[in-house]
Amino acid sequence: MAETAAQLRELYELRNMVDERLEEGLVARWNVGEMLAAILPAVGQRLGAHGAFVQTYGEDLELRTFGWTLDGKPLVIPQEDEVFARTSEEGRQRASVSAGGTLVVAQHLDVAGAWFGRAGVLCDEGTIPEHTSDALNAVCEVLDNYLFAIRAAREKHLVMMRLGNALRHRVLAEGLKDAVKVLADAIPIDRMVLVYVAEESAAKTLHVQMFDGAVLRVDTLASQVDSFAPLRMMGRQYLAGESNALLDELGVKDAQEEVLINGITKSVVVGKVVVTSKAGSFNTYDRELLSAFAGYIRQRVVDFNKEWRSLAASFRPDDVGRLLQHDDYERRFLAPREATVAILYVDISGFTKLSETVLRTPARVAELVETWSRDAVELVWEHGGVFDKMVGDCIIALFGPPFYDGPPGERLAAAIRCAQAIRAMTNRLPERVAFAELRPHGVSVSTGVNLAPLFVGQFGPNSNFTGFSSGMNNTARLQGCAGRDEILVMEAAASELPPDHGFGFGETRSMAVKNVADPLKFRALL
Repeated sequence: MAETAAQLRELYELRNMVDERLEEGLVARWNVGEMLAAILPAVGQRLGAHGAFVQTYGEDLELRTFGWTLDGKPLVIPQEDEVFARTSEEGRQRASVSAGGTLVVAQHLDVAGAWFGRAGVLCDEGTIPEHTSDALNAVCEVLDNYLFAIRAAREKHLVMMRLGNALRHRVLAEGLKDAVKVLADAIPIDRMVLVYVAEESAAKTLHVQMFDGAVLRVDTLASQVDSFAPLRMMGRQYLAGESNALLDELGVKDAQEEVLINGITKSVVVGKVVVTSKAGSFNTYDRELLSAFAGYIRQRVVDFNKEWRSLAASFRPDDVGRLLQHDDYERRFLAPREATVAILYVDISGFTKLSETVLRTPARVAELVETWSRDAVELVWEHGGVFDKMVGDCIIALFGPPFYDGPPGERLAAAIRCAQAIRAMTNRLPERVAFAELRPHGVSVSTGVNLAPLFVGQFGPNSNFTGFSSGMNNTARLQGCAGRDEILVMEAAASELPPDHGFGFGETRSMAVKNVADPLKFRALL
C-alpha cells in the first residue's frame, strides 16, 4: 500500500508539473512547438527517460513530430513502424516495445474518441513498463485537452478563412452559395434564411435567400421579377421587426439562432441571418462560426450594395441584377464599343420662363427639376433604357445598352414610347398639389429621338456610362428644333422602325443647324 501511495503521489506531482508548464505557456502565448519543447524535457527527466516525443497536429493542422533527447541528438524511435501502427487511429493501443537496449512506451492521444496523435518515451531496458505507461498516460490526460483545443481553434480559423475566401467571389450570389456550403460542412445547418438590404434604400436592393443545408432554394437576387415582390415586402417587414411572416412563408419554424448584420458606419441593421439546427440547437463553437459568417457577410453585402448603387445610377434594377451575375461584367458589357443605339433627349419647354415668372425661388425650381427628372428616369428604366446624364433640365437616355438584346429598330421604338410616356407624365405634373401654381401655364417638353452608331461604354475617371458620335450631337440639335410637346425623330432613324411599329409621323421637315453642313431631316410624331 505504501508503494501504491508513493506511485500515486508521483503521478500527482507529474500531472501538476505538466499543468504548470501549460499554464506558463498559455500566459506567454507559446505555440505548440514551444510548449512541447518546455514539457518534453521535464517529463523525460522526471521519468528517467533519454528521449520523449509527441506526434500531433500543429497550428497548421499538419501532423508533426515534436521530440527531445537527453544527448541533444536527433530523435530516433526504435521499431517506429510497429509503435506507430499500434498507436494509430485504427490501433489505439498502449505500446511497449524493446529494441537495442531501449524500451519504447507509447500511447495514442484522443478526446471523446477523436484521435489526434500519439506520445511516447524512450527508456533504458529494465524500466518497469507498467509504471512508465501509467506515468505517460497521466501526462497525456493533461496534454490531450490542450492539444485538442489547439486543433479545434485552428479548424475554426480555417473555416473562417474559407468563409472569407468564398465571399470574395465577384458575383455575390455565387459567393454566398460557396460560403453557406463551407458553413454547412462545419456545423449542423438545417435551414438558413438570409435577408439583406442596402443601408440607404431598402426598396431597391433588398434580397431574400433561403437554403436547405447547402442547397439554395429561394433567391430573389437572381431576378427582379414581380413574383418576388410579396417576398421582398415581407423581408422589409421582418428586418424592421414588424412581422415574422417571412419565416412562416419560407417554412422556418423554431429558429435557434438569429444574427444581425449591422452596417459598418451606421447604427442600422442591413440584414439578418436566421438558422435552424439539425441537432436541435447550436453549441458555442457553432455560434462563434455563425457570428463570423455574419461578419463576413456584412462586409460583402456592404461592398455589394456600393457596387449596386454605382450601377443603379445608370441602369434599371433588372439590368443591375443581370450585370452582377457575371464576374467580368465590366469587360463583357460596359467596356467601350461601337454599337447602334437609340438616343433620347428630352427637355422641359420654357423652363427659364417658368423658373423666373412662376416658381420664382431657387428651392421651388429645384423641387420641380428633382421631381420631374426622378420620374423621367424611372420611365426611361421602365422602357428598358439607360440613363446617360442630365444637363440642366435635359434628360439624356440610351436604348440598347448594356445587353443589346433587341434589333436596332426595336431600340428606337422603345425610345419613342419612352418619349411619349415622359411627355404624358410632364403634362400631368400641375395636377399634383405640390405644383398647383403651374396649372394656368401647364408644363410641356421638347424631345429629339435618333438611332445612330455610337461609341458607348464607361468613360472617364468616374467610369460614367455614356456615348460619343456625331449622331449623339445631332440628337441634341434635333431636340433644340422641337416645339412644345413635340417629339421629333430623325428621318433616317424612322425608316429603321419595324413594320408594325404603330407610330404615326408628319411630313418630312428640315432645318439648318449650327456647325452641321447639311440640314437635319426629321419627322414629328403625331
